[in-house]
Amino acid sequence: MAQKRNGNVKVLVCGDVNGKFKTLFSRVEKVNKKNGPFDLLLCVGNFFGPNTSEEEWNLYKTGKKSVPVYTNILGPNDEEQLRFYPEINGSELAPNISYLGRRGVFSVSEGLKVAYVSGTEGDRDAATRFTAADVVRVRDSCVKGQPSYRGVDVLLTSQWPQGVTQRDEKTDIRVPSGSELLSWLAVQIKPRYHFAGLEGIFYERPPYRNLDTGCDSGSHLTRFMALAPVGSDARWLYAASLTPIEVMSPMELRQQTTDQTELPYSGRALSAGLSGANDSGTQQFFYDMSAAKRPHDQDGNHREKRARPTFDQGSCWFCLASPQVEKHLVISIGREVYLALAKGGLVEDHLLILPVTHHQAAAHLPESVTEEIQQFQGALKKCFAKQGKVPVFFERNYKTSHLQIQVVPVPKDVVPKLKMVFQDCAEAEGFTVDELPPHARMDQVVQPNTPYFYVELPNGERLYHRVRKNFPLQFGREVLASSELLDMEDRADWRSCTASKEEETKTALDFRNVFKPFDFTL
Repeated sequence: MAQKRNGNVKVLVCGDVNGKFKTLFSRVEKVNKKNGPFDLLLCVGNFFGPNTSEEEWNLYKTGKKSVPVYTNILGPNDEEQLRFYPEINGSELAPNISYLGRRGVFSVSEGLKVAYVSGTEGDRDAATRFTAADVVRVRDSCVKGQPSYRGVDVLLTSQWPQGVTQRDEKTDIRVPSGSELLSWLAVQIKPRYHFAGLEGIFYERPPYRNLDTGCDSGSHLTRFMALAPVGSDARWLYAASLTPIEVMSPMELRQQTTDQTELPYSGRALSAGLSGANDSGTQQFFYDMSAAKRPHDQDGNHREKRARPTFDQGSCWFCLASPQVEKHLVISIGREVYLALAKGGLVEDHLLILPVTHHQAAAHLPESVTEEIQQFQGALKKCFAKQGKVPVFFERNYKTSHLQIQVVPVPKDVVPKLKMVFQDCAEAEGFTVDELPPHARMDQVVQPNTPYFYVELPNGERLYHRVRKNFPLQFGREVLASSELLDMEDRADWRSCTASKEEETKTALDFRNVFKPFDFTL
C-alpha cells in the first residue's frame, strides 16, 4: 500500500476504463515514471466494458502483464459485468488490482480517507445498484464518534450526484440521471474531492463551499470532477498530491478560490436525516430533519438502538397526501405544487402556494418545484390584474415545518406605501428588514435550516429578515392589515376570521372559477 511522503499522498484517478487495460496502464506507467512514484490509482465508472477481451484480462489476472500502480476499482454498473466480480463485497481481482466493494471507507497512509459507493441508483439488479441504506452506512462510517467532523479527502462514485452542475454559470451540462442519494451523501460527508464517471464526458466543476457545521475548519471547499472514458480525446486521467484532511490546519482547509460557488445541492439533499432505507427493490424514501436511524454498523451487524423519530408526511397539515389537508380549500394542483384558499384569510381571496410533498422553505428547493411556484405566481398576477389588484407574496420560515407562501391581493394604490410600511412595522418590533439586490437568489442569501421572513412586493422589490428569536408570527399579515394599507386590523389574527365549512367551500369554488382561465394545470 501507499507510503506517506512529506504528509502527502500522490494519487491518480481515471474515468471509465471499459476494458481498455493496455491504454490505461501504458499511460499510467509513463506518468508514474515522469511524475511519480504514485501511491494509488483509483478508477470510477465502468472498469470492464461490453467488449472486454477475456484474453487480455487474463494476462493481468495471471500476472503475465504487470500493473504499474496499485489500483482500486468500483463495482459493476450492469449485470453483464458481474462475471468479472467473483465476490460482490470486495476482493482482489488481479495482482495489484482490487475491487473495493459495494460501499465503504478506507484509509491510506495513516490519514488520507477515501469513501466510495459502487453501482448506480435505480431499479436494477441488486448487485449493481446502491440503496438509501448504503449511503447512510457510508455517512455513519465517516462521522461516527467525531463531534467535530471535518470531512473526507476523497469520495468515489460512478454515478454523478443530482444537481452538481447547478450554480456553475459557465456550463450548460445537465445530467438527468444523477443520483439524489449521492447528493445527500456529498452534503453529509463533505469530501474535498469527489470523482465520478459514466457520462462519457470530462467536467470539472468550480469548487463549491460546504455547509458550516461549526468545527474548527469552518466550511471548506469540495472539488467535483467527472472524468472521460479512457482513451478518449477529453481528459480521463487526473493526478493529485493530497494532504490528509486530518493533518491540515484550519487556515489551509478554509482556503478559498476566486471561482468558488455556494453549495449546488438543494431540496431533499440538504435534509439532515435519511429514513426509509430499503435494500429490496426501488427505494421509496423521504427525508426528515432529525438524524437518520442507523440500523447497522459499518461491518453490517444489526445494532439494537432505538430509532430516532422520522417525519411523517401523513401527520403534516400541508402535505397534500395527508388526511389533515382540508381538501375543500384546494384550488388547483400541479405536478409538484398546489394552490389553496387560506383558512381564516385576511381577505376573501387570500391564498397559499404549497409544495405537494414535504419541503421546509422556498430558499432551498429542487429547481422543478421553484419553477412551478413561479408559474403559479405568474398566473395569479394575471388573474388579480383583471380585478385591478396586485398580489403580495410572503413567507415565514420560522416555527413552521412545511413551506407556505402567503398570497394576499391588495389594491394598486397601496403599492407605493408597501415597502415603507413593512420597514416601519419591523422597526417598531425591534428588528429590520433588508432589501435584497435585484438579481440575488434566496439560496445565495440563506443557509439551509436558517429561519427567515421574506416578502416579494408587486413592484419587484424583495425584503428579507434573518429571524433570530421572538419574531412575531403574524408579522406579514399584521403589516398588510394595518391602517396604512388594507385597514383591516380586526382581521390581523387568522383565528378570529373563522368561517363554516360550507362558507369556505363556496368561497373556494368561486375563486376556482375566477382562476380557471389562468390555471396552467388544466
